[in-house]
Amino acid sequence: MPVLRLPHKTRAGLTSLPVRPTLTTLICALALIAAACSGAEAEPATTTAAPTTTSTTTTTTAPPTTTTEAPPVMVDLEIETPAGMAEPLNQLYSWLTDKRNEPPAAPADLVAHLEPVSRTDPGQAAGVMSTELAGGDAVAVARVDNDIVLLVDDGQGWRIVGAAMDGVTPWLGPSPRSVLILGSDARVGQNQQRYRADSVHILTVVPEAEAGAIVGFPRDSWVQGPDGGTKLTNLMAGRGPEIMLETITELTQLDIEGYFVTGFLGFSNLIEALGGLYIDLPTTMRTGNNWANFPAGPQELTPQRALRLARIRKGLPRGDFDRSFNQGLIMQAAMDMIQLTGIDMLPEWVRILDENTWTDLSTEDVLTLGASAFFFPSDQLINTVLPGSVGTAGAASVVYLDPAAEDVYRDLEDGLLDAEG
Repeated sequence: MPVLRLPHKTRAGLTSLPVRPTLTTLICALALIAAACSGAEAEPATTTAAPTTTSTTTTTTAPPTTTTEAPPVMVDLEIETPAGMAEPLNQLYSWLTDKRNEPPAAPADLVAHLEPVSRTDPGQAAGVMSTELAGGDAVAVARVDNDIVLLVDDGQGWRIVGAAMDGVTPWLGPSPRSVLILGSDARVGQNQQRYRADSVHILTVVPEAEAGAIVGFPRDSWVQGPDGGTKLTNLMAGRGPEIMLETITELTQLDIEGYFVTGFLGFSNLIEALGGLYIDLPTTMRTGNNWANFPAGPQELTPQRALRLARIRKGLPRGDFDRSFNQGLIMQAAMDMIQLTGIDMLPEWVRILDENTWTDLSTEDVLTLGASAFFFPSDQLINTVLPGSVGTAGAASVVYLDPAAEDVYRDLEDGLLDAEG
């Protein structure tokens, strides 16, 4: 697992592949994604084919006719790019410079979103950062001037799947985006997908609103599973994350795209890739066991300490409620750190995520969902935990969710939460 260390600040420019970045100082890590990687500044270059005009005059009384073809556009890529990637980029910028050209092969909603956009030329410089994933798919971020274009090759050749074009809001998949984040209680050597779920959150992002939410479920929430009432944490044991997605979708009536799940090892690897976790804790956190307490204020955590922060509950005033809130704080801190690496590093973060989590999302959805976290600060990702009270079900201690949880679900339908919520 490579260790990525943060730079003191992001720098403009792109680097050709292969890339193994070293990210040096301050915050980066988990939830999803990256923007503006360091490298050499590309020389401006513009290549525009001259328009052609053909006039044909007949000997009849019909007036002369003029036929003008749309001028093709070639994006001048200053660095080496994967084979086949220039074609969709050329098609995109040919269409943006003259709408008589064919629109790019891209999601219909993206094409409609870009309809008002026009370019007088294909841009002064271009660069690409791409990464191949373990399963054979590849993802890329292409930059043309201030435009950002997301591309995927999932076996059918490179195609455009999202864009953040200068002058318009980003289009990064149908909005709002919503996904279930599951942290398994599995230790090293145990099946991370079929053990208890220690961390359960719905993560939403709305790029055009520059906001989103993290909604935590106390792990001992009493829910109705396929076999009747049970603790939420126990549902995944022996069954897998699909039953968690099915149950929470039924409970909340929200449109959740899919899930990510990881265990202790995957979580530690993600923090290791960040080079540690920089986090600012609002209060002192007592661990309730022989682990060292966590002081209030900014601090750097090793992967082991970050995992302990995600797990502690006995020393916290509100037990599982506070633990779920702390897990949201870790996601926000990771988002801060990943953002500092720049969106050009997004393909590398998708690779790291691919190696340390399981998901039912497509490669396209992972790339666009990850990119969406780069367009607003983490404090606009409201972190909250569902309200409830501790009780018993037989001999088991459980959490009964408050009826007010229904208000949270309905508020979350647009991917956003009221600040008071």
